[in-house]
Amino acid sequence: MRYLILALILSACASRPVVPAAPPRAGAGTVAGTAGTADAPARQAPDTVKSLASLSRGWNRIQGRDGTGCAQDSTFAFRVRPGLPDKVLIFLNGGGACWRGQECDPKSRPTYTMTADSANDASVRQGIFDVANKDNPVREFTMVYVPYCTGDLHLGTRTIDYESKSASGATRTFAVRHEGAANTEAVLDWVYANVKTPRVVFVAGSSAGAVPSPVVAAKLARHYPRARVVQLGDAAGGYHTPAVTPVLAGWGATDYLRRDNAFRSLDSADFTFEALYIRAARAAPRVRFAQFNTTEDATQIFFLSLLGVKGTPLTKLLAVDLDEVRNGTPWFRSYLAPGKAHTILRSNALYTTKVDGIAFRDWLAGLIDGDPVADVGSRLLPRKTAR
Repeated sequence: MRYLILALILSACASRPVVPAAPPRAGAGTVAGTAGTADAPARQAPDTVKSLASLSRGWNRIQGRDGTGCAQDSTFAFRVRPGLPDKVLIFLNGGGACWRGQECDPKSRPTYTMTADSANDASVRQGIFDVANKDNPVREFTMVYVPYCTGDLHLGTRTIDYESKSASGATRTFAVRHEGAANTEAVLDWVYANVKTPRVVFVAGSSAGAVPSPVVAAKLARHYPRARVVQLGDAAGGYHTPAVTPVLAGWGATDYLRRDNAFRSLDSADFTFEALYIRAARAAPRVRFAQFNTTEDATQIFFLSLLGVKGTPLTKLLAVDLDEVRNGTPWFRSYLAPGKAHTILRSNALYTTKVDGIAFRDWLAGLIDGDPVADVGSRLLPRKTAR
């Protein structure tokens, strides 16, 4: 019943078309309002203002092109730190999500980041962004940091009108630009125009950014057929619930994804986060896919409660998710750690976490380098599904 109610809520939201993005690049699908498909090349989108060759040392802010924007305004910018030209990190930042008025209202207690700058400063991050740490396996990579400010897992294509009520009972109507797909495509266009022949591409996403990371990895693997492409989803493996399906549809994420041949045959009624891995792996079987999760991740538990999932241990949901992804993905590995911490890539826990005698830092380095790595922490899952 709660899933039906959620679907009715979403269908009641009035949506407006996404602001058209620039024409899509060849081989990458489209954003709503553009022409072309993953197999029908379209005209190359123009570069944004700054080229990679023109950037200074350290982090550079690059303004998004027309059609990009954040939840409450049209200002979107991503960040690039030049490094080795043949090794590239594409990082999709997290920052919550919203699909109902009370959580989307910027004047209430929103459960998502609404601007591209305030909570998306890569220069103050730790973990993989600590370039002074010699143990950082990507410290010399060219880093592309994709901010998150649309509350739609980087995948939305719609502006939606919501209603919320104040404590006094007054009703307020407001709009949220769930148009993250245009931002994602703009960043990928910049990468394709400026990074010609990488040997290694590491696609990572934390929290909300973890969900689209297999999709982005598959796109990059098809564009760079000679590169070693590695993906890691950081802290989003527990959302094993049909409640996510109407949420994706409400944002227009399903429409966006199905414009890519890799996801075109998906039944929108059964569209889950696990399906993103499985379909991405079919489209790009060379990619090494992976996940990191903690067994009592407090943030995942919170958002599961908003989706109506309460009282189910996160380990049970993780076990089902990991089994489903593993069974449908030729090359997939997972690292599980105990505790309530949310994400590891943006934290110095990356260098201190060790499970079953295997340091996460070493496991990550092996994953990126193409070395054999095993599943870690499976004993922390319910016994009947542990591997």
